[in-house]
Amino acid sequence: MLDFHIHSKYSDGNASVFEIAEKAREVGIKKIAIVDHSIELNFGLNEKKAKLRQEEIELAREIYGIKIYSGIECGINGFGEIFLPEFDFDIIIASVHENAQNYFNRIIECVEKNEVHVVGHLLSDMFDFSRDEKLEEILLDKLEELDIALELNSSHQCPPDDFLAKCMDRKLKISIGSDAHRLEKVGKVRWSLEKAKKYLWRARILEL
Repeated sequence: MLDFHIHSKYSDGNASVFEIAEKAREVGIKKIAIVDHSIELNFGLNEKKAKLRQEEIELAREIYGIKIYSGIECGINGFGEIFLPEFDFDIIIASVHENAQNYFNRIIECVEKNEVHVVGHLLSDMFDFSRDEKLEEILLDKLEELDIALELNSSHQCPPDDFLAKCMDRKLKISIGSDAHRLEKVGKVRWSLEKAKKYLWRARILEL
């Protein structure tokens, strides 16, 4: 089992790298990715913090005997841009983190212009946006074409079922994530696994 969306104290999570690793091992998670928010937020992961976190990740790997990947979650602005510190991340998640009239266009522009691995919490009901069936299909075409994973996000419980139903006949890549900001949420990915089994049995699960 894996969980590729966990936040630590290096952004807005409540747990250290070591606490997260210990919790993951405790609940039987063999692979995790710690993906703190990026530099567009004042509490985000800058270059200095990324290096410090990496040192802790490498030590935690040895102590707890699980695979821990160094990642980041970038907000997508209105022009489809993301902002990254100078660091070689294992996984980059791009997500919209605000109400957006041009919701789908900014995500499509983002995946076209940037090297990202995952589109995070798509269609989360935390944000206001307008659904657009044509643009949803274009986005799915882009994810297939560019081999970018669609995240199944257990905390936000998204994407919703009607969107996932559109994915059933597609050869997509998917990423499984709890989006844990609190220690007790680490590894809570049952919702994601159930939706993958129901709708995305043809998809490949992202492996790092």
